[in-house]
Amino acid sequence: MAIRKVCCRPGCDDLAVEGGAHCPMHEERRKEKLAERRAKAKLGEAAQTGIQLYATPAWKAGRRVFLTRNPLCVDCGELGLVVAATEVDHIEPHRGDRELFFDRTNWQALCKPCHSRKTAREVLANSRGGGSKI
Repeated sequence: MAIRKVCCRPGCDDLAVEGGAHCPMHEERRKEKLAERRAKAKLGEAAQTGIQLYATPAWKAGRRVFLTRNPLCVDCGELGLVVAATEVDHIEPHRGDRELFFDRTNWQALCKPCHSRKTAREVLANSRGGGSKI
């Protein structure tokens, strides 16, 4: 049986959901705020430009060729692991810059978990005013 903790929200004495940090009420609020932030982020100019760029035939063809030529995850490879790459990552985030978006020297092959982890770090750094440098 897992040890249940008290909700981390100041002033709340309810038990947190199993494996979580908040009680059911505060966990729901946390999820709602997260969904609002994500929806708002998708409305930005750079996000809209990115959506359009990822839909182009040039990106789809370039991505396919790149993954054929670079079939393994770069990050996993640095750890001595052999993992198939499924994502083409922009080493330096393009932020809607078309030239940087299509610059193949700015691409690297990653597996889904590594790409998600890298993107999450970039988003967090950007939201804290740290820019795109990680």
